[in-house]
Amino acid sequence: MQNPSITFAILSETGEVAERVLASAVNIGSVYVLHPPRVKRQNSPGVEYLPALPSIPAALNHITTLAGDYLAVMPDNVLVDRKLPSLLASAPDNAALIYADYDESCNGQITAKLTYEGPEDITERAELGSLLIYKNSALRTIGGWNDDLKYAFDYDLRLRLREKYADYRIATPSYTMFTEPPANRTADKLFFPGKGKYGGFSYLFMDKAEEAEIEAVFFGCLDRRGAYLAGESLPMPPEGKTSPLISVITPVFNREKFIGQAIESVIGGKFTDFEYIIIDNGSTDRTKEVVRQYAAKDSRIRLIENYINRIAYSLNLGLKNARGKYISQLDSDDLYTADTLQSMTDFMEATGCGLGISYYSLIDAEGSDLPEFGVIKHLEYSRNNILRVDGAGAARMWRKSAMLELGGFDSEDLMDYGEDYDLILKLGEKYLVGRVHEVLYKYRRHPDNSDILRDPMFKLWNKNLARERALIRRRRMNEG
Repeated sequence: MQNPSITFAILSETGEVAERVLASAVNIGSVYVLHPPRVKRQNSPGVEYLPALPSIPAALNHITTLAGDYLAVMPDNVLVDRKLPSLLASAPDNAALIYADYDESCNGQITAKLTYEGPEDITERAELGSLLIYKNSALRTIGGWNDDLKYAFDYDLRLRLREKYADYRIATPSYTMFTEPPANRTADKLFFPGKGKYGGFSYLFMDKAEEAEIEAVFFGCLDRRGAYLAGESLPMPPEGKTSPLISVITPVFNREKFIGQAIESVIGGKFTDFEYIIIDNGSTDRTKEVVRQYAAKDSRIRLIENYINRIAYSLNLGLKNARGKYISQLDSDDLYTADTLQSMTDFMEATGCGLGISYYSLIDAEGSDLPEFGVIKHLEYSRNNILRVDGAGAARMWRKSAMLELGGFDSEDLMDYGEDYDLILKLGEKYLVGRVHEVLYKYRRHPDNSDILRDPMFKLWNKNLARERALIRRRRMNEG
């Protein structure tokens, strides 16, 4: 197939773009540099400079009227590989958005970066890289960018394109992105993968106007796809009390350093009518010995030895053995506060919620607070917005009957990640999810944290699989 024609739109905050960046694009196709209206712009052969008037999306829409087969949009720190046109020639006809793997250069160090491929990522944080290539005929068909949007015009475009066309990933490094070393701040030491200053936590610190626009774009997408749920979920019917009233469940694997602190945070709290089920997943360190020492002194603690080291399986094993009316989760390296079980129980007993969730804060390996992040409240939660964000918060206390009704955690497709997110999606579609406005959980971030060690693309795949299934369920709910 003949190589397609490519037009480049380079977005520059200063109007000055490195000659090597310009040359890499000029050698392939026509080049436009979009810049703020008042900046001084340079002159470069084969490059046309355009002020982003009246807005960036409006200027991009203007370029679509001048572009050839494809319009490639990128920042001014990207060096395009010469092989891009030949790689682009292999894109399927129905692909409207094409993106590629790339190399990242920082202080002369080159790191290969993979982009995401899997179930559609309907969040604004999709890991697609910095060079996005649009099929120009598809842009014209759907009307291009929405120039009424200030923050979410790219996100909105991607969602609308995916409703008519496919995406295509070029699984070959096709450009180099030059970056500066990150500032020396606590967030960098916490190994948060993902976009933004705080990686996967970035949406929690978003400007309010930006957040509102992104949510509006997302809700519009759900509505077009028939998956927006109007109204609120239903309260659960009342149930009698049990004794113990609460079953705390902790899966654990090789956490001898932290498991004692987790246990102390439970047994040292104000609430006493609980059982604590700890499921060891085949630890090879002293974890089991530590748990046995506590269990010998406190009959409320039960150790279940399990040799299938899969989180969802372990949680379901705890659920199967639980006697409480409520199930409260605690990760083996995290902590409850003295008020956690009392406050959560009071809330669940006073409401018809199927799930109660509190605020939480972050601590480091030594248990010291990480004040940079403050209190994580997840007030952006709603039964619709949960499909866009990555979580709902902690501590989490479930009505056990609701968990059993929904089949527990998915131990087949989401056995090692996203199983709790998936169950939150399912429960929120049917029953009330409520917020306890107290900090009742301490979430520990450390280099050996399981969430950090997992492959970021694996995590994205699992979360997006849960979202994909939720979209199907919600369409069926709306269809009656």
